[in-house]
Amino acid sequence: MFHIGGWILMYLLPPLVLQTELRLPSSFGDFMYWIIVIAFFYVNYLWLIPHYLSKRKFAVYFLFIFIMLAFTYSANEMYIRHVHKVEAAKRGDDNRNGNEPPRKKYPRFRGYNSALFCFAVLALGTSIRVTENWYDNEKQRKEMENQKLGAELSLLKSQINPHFFFNTLNSIYSLAIIKSDRTPEAVLKLSEIMRYIIYDTERKLVPLSKEIEYIANYIELQRLRLPEDIKVKFQTDIGEGESVIEPLLLLPFVENAFKHGVDIEKRGKISIAINLTGNELKLHVENPLIDKDVNLYNGSSGVGMSNTLKRLKLLYGDNFTFSAGPVKSNYVVNLILRLKENEVSDS
Repeated sequence: MFHIGGWILMYLLPPLVLQTELRLPSSFGDFMYWIIVIAFFYVNYLWLIPHYLSKRKFAVYFLFIFIMLAFTYSANEMYIRHVHKVEAAKRGDDNRNGNEPPRKKYPRFRGYNSALFCFAVLALGTSIRVTENWYDNEKQRKEMENQKLGAELSLLKSQINPHFFFNTLNSIYSLAIIKSDRTPEAVLKLSEIMRYIIYDTERKLVPLSKEIEYIANYIELQRLRLPEDIKVKFQTDIGEGESVIEPLLLLPFVENAFKHGVDIEKRGKISIAINLTGNELKLHVENPLIDKDVNLYNGSSGVGMSNTLKRLKLLYGDNFTFSAGPVKSNYVVNLILRLKENEVSDS
């Protein structure tokens, strides 16, 4: 239907543009001309473009185009000359010696005009096919990018989980060494955390409230192993909405504060705040600066942190801002995420 409608429009367009009388094909020549034009259109559209133009065989492609235009011009000229000779014979003009019909009765530039119209039709077909090819290529490219993105994210998450598990086991081990009464509670917290990792992180999105609950369990686990003179402040305000987020996206920032901001011999305070305003999520982490020469986010702090920054870039592109660095005696991290709208958790 699209092609039929296009050819009807193509037939109606010249009279509408030139403000001439609309006439249906009334002669054998008119019918043959349109058959030739339509045939050349599909030869170009279905064969020449895929086999030559798309493969950058420009010389062969334009040679075929030239041959089609030359054939259109010659066929029209020969047919018109034949028609006018027949008409002249019917009128009794002396044509026995092969004289040309009177020039005033011969339509000038008919061959040129037919070739020009055929060229316009071929150019239109080329434009349509090239646009279709570009659209198909873009679609395939985006599908490949999505597949690559999914594979990279799966790899990054698989690297983060063992990284976190390894650090948490070290925390429980330190409690077991001193035979702390808090060891059973630590094991229970770890089981809750591992249940979340095993069953929930396989989903693309999780409720933000569930992710924060997971972070709270992690912080409670860390509190069990820390001496009382190291204070941990955790504050959240996300309202009662149903915002969602990719799992395990925020934890590495919190984990780094405990990994690099705790000195048992010194007192200190770790502050963590997560707030949601509209679709803008803000994470603020502040911990004591133990080693002034270390940059926690330049890739030297291990696989978990560098992979988290890669995930942020892959998932959010330019829809996040991140800053990290020393401020006086503390190390401060600020992350602002513009959460994706119109998405829901698949939990």
